[in-house]
Amino acid sequence: MRVGSEDVLLPTTMVGNYPNPRWYDGQPFAVYPNGEFIYDAISREALEDAVGAIVNDQEHAGIDVISDGKVYGGDSPYGTILYHYVQRMTGYKLSGPPIGLPIYSTLFAPTCTGEVRREHPFHLATLRAIRKATKKPVKISYTGIQVLAAATNNQYYKETKELALAIAKAFNEDLKELADNGCDIVQFDEFVWPYGMGDWEIEVLNKAIEGVNMQSWVHTCWGNYSGTPGYFPDDEETEFGAWVLDKRPSSAPAPERANAIFPHVNDANIDALNYEVGRMGPDDLKPLVDHGFQKDFVAGVIDVKSTITETADEVADRIRQVLEYVPAERVGLSTDCGLINLPRMVAASKLRALADGVAIVREELRGA
Repeated sequence: MRVGSEDVLLPTTMVGNYPNPRWYDGQPFAVYPNGEFIYDAISREALEDAVGAIVNDQEHAGIDVISDGKVYGGDSPYGTILYHYVQRMTGYKLSGPPIGLPIYSTLFAPTCTGEVRREHPFHLATLRAIRKATKKPVKISYTGIQVLAAATNNQYYKETKELALAIAKAFNEDLKELADNGCDIVQFDEFVWPYGMGDWEIEVLNKAIEGVNMQSWVHTCWGNYSGTPGYFPDDEETEFGAWVLDKRPSSAPAPERANAIFPHVNDANIDALNYEVGRMGPDDLKPLVDHGFQKDFVAGVIDVKSTITETADEVADRIRQVLEYVPAERVGLSTDCGLINLPRMVAASKLRALADGVAIVREELRGA
């Protein structure tokens, strides 16, 4: 599989969120910058140290592509996941009623009241911190555009697609700046895709990555907030509407998962698609074959909802299942989703299990 400028056999990575060092969260100096240098030297040092610790865990485990870990200054990685972006764009105010979005029913929902434009860099500070800490290929994660648009109380644009195109333009500017500063891969986290895609999501994604000189991946999520699987909140069955986490009747609709994103994703100008296999098993791999998916596939083979660390042999077995559907030259391996809900020592051990399991299968392939 192509990673940056090299071909790597079964490259390893983690999806995104990783437990922050305990000393970082909640501290007054744990502040992510609004602009390139709009923060003090103490906060900058703390951010670089926190990112460096997360990079070290990945390198120590033997991971090939180093992820940012989503260090957002101690903010909740899910409940307020939109803060990071709307505070760096014009046209938003940080208030509005909650929106019952699939998977994350407590998601903060801001209001769009004007033209959306990029005002401050989204992830440049993280990229610079991670680049100081590693010489390996680097992957930076962005919340998906459909997620941002769906979770916005839109009071300015005529339709959701128009809002999404404005966000895509802002992302495009940001991605080009990241590419110019040495980022190898950008990953979009689209966790509402499994609940159905319309006629504009792929168009908007392609606009965001148009002319960007780095690889683009999409991670689509089967659910991970507080360790829960995917669900669609049913406001009629909940006392507090969208604020209630996964309080649903047994008849509530479940996500279609991989079947919902095909064949749409075939038209995305991305380099790789990623979703979980470790917890759910190989059934979701069938659409890759049924719809003739020809791009690279990064398979999640580490169950992030279990505190039990897989053995290297268990991981190797999951990888062999993936190779029955996708040839080895187009396969990468990752965690199912972010490791944020696990203790850091467990998260680190799971990364090591991933690397060790991949090493077993690499030897088998080279021997063959």
